[in-house]
Amino acid sequence: MRVPSAIAGALAILAIFTLARQLYSSREGLLAAGLLACSYSPIYYSQEARAYSLLLLFSILSAHFWFRLREQLESDDRCAGSTAAAYVACAAATQYLHHFGLLLVAIQLGALLALFALRPRALVRAIGVSAAVVITYLPWVGYLIEDFGEGYDHIAQPTPYSIVKYWNFLFFDTSGYLAWFVAVLLGIAACRWIAQCRAGGFADLAAWLRSPTALLIVWLVVPVALTYLRSVTSVSIFNNRNLIISFAPAIVLLARAMTSVLGSARLQALTAAAIAAVLIYGPFVKGGYYRFPRKEQFREAAAAVAARGDQLSDVRVIAYAWDAPSFDYYLERTGAMSRVALIAGSEADIPEAGAFLEAEDPEHLWYLAGHLRPERAFVQFLDRKLVLVEHVPLHGAFARLYRRRE
Repeated sequence: MRVPSAIAGALAILAIFTLARQLYSSREGLLAAGLLACSYSPIYYSQEARAYSLLLLFSILSAHFWFRLREQLESDDRCAGSTAAAYVACAAATQYLHHFGLLLVAIQLGALLALFALRPRALVRAIGVSAAVVITYLPWVGYLIEDFGEGYDHIAQPTPYSIVKYWNFLFFDTSGYLAWFVAVLLGIAACRWIAQCRAGGFADLAAWLRSPTALLIVWLVVPVALTYLRSVTSVSIFNNRNLIISFAPAIVLLARAMTSVLGSARLQALTAAAIAAVLIYGPFVKGGYYRFPRKEQFREAAAAVAARGDQLSDVRVIAYAWDAPSFDYYLERTGAMSRVALIAGSEADIPEAGAFLEAEDPEHLWYLAGHLRPERAFVQFLDRKLVLVEHVPLHGAFARLYRRRE
């Protein structure tokens, strides 16, 4: 199940090379590809049976064909049918992979229409391409409307510091210094770009606003800003992995900043090698990425229940997770006969748990936790009510076996 993510992660390296080379030169392409290949988040999500690695790949591919489409419309108000078809296909895949993929495609289409608003012939073709993308998504609109007002209990409302944490997510190392170094480098490059625009007057500024660099900044900033605003005004959806759609422009902009600020090719190569070394050393060497579990061990908690299944009688299961299926799936997969009967873990849940134990009066009780950490008062309640037989500590989870107090 993880093979598609691994393939997508590998292809994303080639895709970002192609994108950066298309926008700037082969040097930026090589720098961007090298940085992506060593980055923690793409590696992490390339090992998950989830959509994020594919989302990263198709966000790059859709941008690649979007920029090619834009260039063709800029040159003669026309675009090749193959380019339009490739963009529609990649945009359709991007928006079906994740709701945040849909957000990215919506921004791309909005930018395309805005860029050619004053050029009727090009605008007609931009509208045609946009309409084709919208049509591909029509079968899923009902599900989008159904999900649109839904938030996630596990996603806290963001604060301004959440933006800093997202920046650290993009350029993660265990020391935290790399993200600040990248911010300083990009800041210096931005000052140079601003100075060049001021020296050239308004005409150069207007041209720069249509440049690849400005459009990459839009790609980086706008999804984050819109997600933040929706999270603080409505439902909370600000989550680092959802915003992996803005990972690629950060990498390409960093590659461009390195070639703009660092004069010689040798200095650029040395800097890129140093950044790659930090990216690898922090999480993979110092952080022990391949030595310790990184995902919450729901499966291992369920396996502990399954392993004692033949030895115990009259068993009930209480869990503390987002919902019962979080554990029931793994209980079924590991062959355990028991299923979660109650979700409880806060002090407010104690009366309900007490009533459950009084009504069921089980000889044995498993208490499983994952993702959510139960409150101390609830665990103390179980320890007083029952006799603890075994505690299985796990990464981001645990399993506790109790027996009836005589």
